[in-house]
Amino acid sequence: MIDRSKLESLADYQNTDNPVISLYLNITPPRNYENELNSMIHNTLRTIEADQRFDEKQTKRLQKLMETIESYAEKEFKRLSRTRLVVIFADADGLWEQYDLPVGLSSSMVVEVDPYTRPLTMLIDEFDRYCVVVGDSRKARIFSLYLGEFEEFPDIFIEDNVPDGVRVKQSMTAGAGGAVQAGLGDKRIERHIEDHVHRHLKHVADRTLDFFKRKNFTRLILGGPDDKTRPSLKEHLHSYLKSRLAAEFSAHPDNPSEELKEKAIEAAQTWERDNERALIEEIIDHSGPKDKGELGVEPVLEALMMGQVQTLAIGQDFKTDGYICPNDRTLSTYQATCPICGADMHYTAYLADEMVEEALSQNGEVQHIFARHDTFDQYGIGAKLRFTL
Repeated sequence: MIDRSKLESLADYQNTDNPVISLYLNITPPRNYENELNSMIHNTLRTIEADQRFDEKQTKRLQKLMETIESYAEKEFKRLSRTRLVVIFADADGLWEQYDLPVGLSSSMVVEVDPYTRPLTMLIDEFDRYCVVVGDSRKARIFSLYLGEFEEFPDIFIEDNVPDGVRVKQSMTAGAGGAVQAGLGDKRIERHIEDHVHRHLKHVADRTLDFFKRKNFTRLILGGPDDKTRPSLKEHLHSYLKSRLAAEFSAHPDNPSEELKEKAIEAAQTWERDNERALIEEIIDHSGPKDKGELGVEPVLEALMMGQVQTLAIGQDFKTDGYICPNDRTLSTYQATCPICGADMHYTAYLADEMVEEALSQNGEVQHIFARHDTFDQYGIGAKLRFTL
C-alpha cells in the first residue's frame, strides 16, 4: 500500500556511498518498454561517466544494479495485469521498493544520493483514498481501498452487545415476577433493542470519523444490509463524513473479505465513472469561445502551456506524439524549435504522458477517463480551465 508516510520515509533516505536508482517505467500496452528501459540505462550510464559524479566503484555497482533491474523487468513485468506504471527505488545496499500502479506517467530514470519521489508524490495526491465501512446492527468492519488494494484494519473491528427480542423478553419477565403485560411489554422490548442498536451505530459512526481523519481518507463507502440498518447508520454519520460519502452497497460484515472487496471496487468504479461523465459534460458545455472548457490536443496543449488548466481529462487510450524542450519543458505537437529559448526540441512518442506530468507540476488535477462518451471519445482529451484569456 502506498501512503504518505512511506514516501516521507523514502524522501528522508540518503546513501552517499551507493546512490539510489529511481525508475519510473510506463508499461502500458502496446508500449515497447523493454527497449525503452534499455535505452534509459545506456543513456544514464553515459551521463554518469561523462560528468564523473560517482567514482569507479560506485559506477560499477550502479551498472550491475541496472542489469539486475533490466533482467527482473524481462521476467516479471509481463505478469502484471491492470498495471501501467512500475516504480522502483533501488541501491546496491539492498534498498528495493516497488509500486505497481494502474495509471501512467512518462518513463524516466534518475540516479541521485536519495530517491526521486516527486512524480509519485504528485500522482498519489490525485487519487481518492476510500474508507470502506461494512456494518449491521451488531458489528462493523473497516477497510481501506486505494489504487485497487483492499486492506482490513482488524483493530478497528466493532462489535457491541445488542440483545435480541428473546433475551430481552426473558430478562424483563424475570424482573417483573414472571409476567409482562402484552402489547406494552412488546413495545418496551422494541424500544430497549432500538436503544442498543442506536448506541451501536453511534459507536460505529464515531470510530469511523476518528479513523477517517487519522488515515487521511478522501471518500467513504458504506456497506450494510438492505434493511433500515444502513440508512440508520448513514443518519448517524457526522456531517463531515456525509459530505464525503461516495457510494453504498449491500453486504453483511460476516461476508468474506474478497466478496466485500469486489463490491467496494464496483461501487467506487460506478461513482468514479459518474464523476467522469459529469466532468466531461461540464467541459463540453463550456467549450465555446472565451469559455472555461477545451477539447482536443491542440487547444488543451495551448491552455496547458499558458497555465490555464485546472483539470486535465484524458482518455485511457489517448496517445499522441510531439516535441519537448529539454530546458523549459515546452510541449508541442509540431514545433522542432522551442519558441521560448530557441533550443532544439526533442521528439517524444509519449506526448500525452508529458502533458499529464506538466498538469500535475502546475498543481492541476488529472482525471483519467474510463467512461465511454460519444463526443469526448472523438477528441480523447479535454480540460477544465482556471481562467480564460
